[in-house]
Amino acid sequence: MSNLPAIRNDSINQALSSIKELSPEAYGVLAAVVSQNVVVLGEDEAFTLRDKDGEIRAFRKKLTLSAKNGGLIKPTHDGPHVISAQGYEIWAESSGTCVIFPKEVLVGSAFLPNPYAERDPQNRRILAVHARAVAFRFSSVGIPQVSDWTTIFDTPSYRLIDLLAKAKKFPQAFQLLPQGMTPKEDGTWASYPFDESTSLFVNTQHEEALQWFAQILNREKKAMDFAQTFAKRNALKHLSGLQKVPGGGAEWTISVLCWRPTSGNIIKWDGTEYANLQKRIGNMIDGDGKEFDQIEYHHGKEAVSDEPGFEVHEAETDPEDQTPIDTKNEPPEAEPVLEKQNDLPVLSEEDTKLMMQFSQLEKDFPDETAQALKEMNIPGKPKPNQMKLVFKKVNQIVDQAGGE
Repeated sequence: MSNLPAIRNDSINQALSSIKELSPEAYGVLAAVVSQNVVVLGEDEAFTLRDKDGEIRAFRKKLTLSAKNGGLIKPTHDGPHVISAQGYEIWAESSGTCVIFPKEVLVGSAFLPNPYAERDPQNRRILAVHARAVAFRFSSVGIPQVSDWTTIFDTPSYRLIDLLAKAKKFPQAFQLLPQGMTPKEDGTWASYPFDESTSLFVNTQHEEALQWFAQILNREKKAMDFAQTFAKRNALKHLSGLQKVPGGGAEWTISVLCWRPTSGNIIKWDGTEYANLQKRIGNMIDGDGKEFDQIEYHHGKEAVSDEPGFEVHEAETDPEDQTPIDTKNEPPEAEPVLEKQNDLPVLSEEDTKLMMQFSQLEKDFPDETAQALKEMNIPGKPKPNQMKLVFKKVNQIVDQAGGE
């Protein structure tokens, strides 16, 4: 299996014309090879590579991640920018990466439903959530790559790390003391054992403590969502090999290669074969060995609380849960809503995704999208219920252009 760099049509045609004059027989053979393996689509470089399941075309483009577009964050004050969960989502879309959540996750020595919540047997509160995500793509040389990653969202670790930070900032409400000692200040103090020699104390009467308890409850309520989001992010991080921005700047432009199948390969452009994808990737990670002749497989496990600056990652993952809770002020009165706004259509989650996909399609394939809209007699921007048909039409136009 070999990859040839893309060559422009004019250069190819000139070379073939020269060969045709010298050897018509050789010309026929080379013309057939070129039509199968080298294509040019608009301004993008492209080449084809066949496997036993179908033909895949690869497209290379530049992708820019920045703090401005949400693709980069700065977890620590003096540290470099790193790719955010949103940034990995952007990379996954551009690189044709698929992420699935298998049905089971390994907890200890047993496979349990994914995600799995460990609960305190006494009060049933969540102690930890184990979430597993599997990311899949083709490498730059066409080899299937799989990243199978389990992430542990450990709520007690978060609680203790928060308490240590609070003890430095609000000693009147949070204190770290040796075993056997208790706070001298008045109040109702609750004890959290930290290690064999120290304990953390919380004054449950203090306003900061009440806010902290509310944040802890919010975190436990969203533990499943956080764990799955971090599991997906970590699977993509280890698959891409991308994390810290070179030089630590607030913008990073990288080259992305996206493989696109045209005849039923494992990655389908419109993403409608999710169940089949789960089964096939499941075969690969279970050691079936029948899906591909060669594959790169990486797996691992990590706790979210081990990451430096994990609070920033958590806030970036779901900022709503990080909103400070103010018990002193009443919520602001809602602004009057104009009657006209009641007539505006409310987009479903699916329609919103379709609109985002269409915007990306217009950016990546402007000429083909315009041609599709013209042929379908759709003036302006299509409605959400028309967008899937537009995607299909653009797909056909791209295939026809590649086969010419």
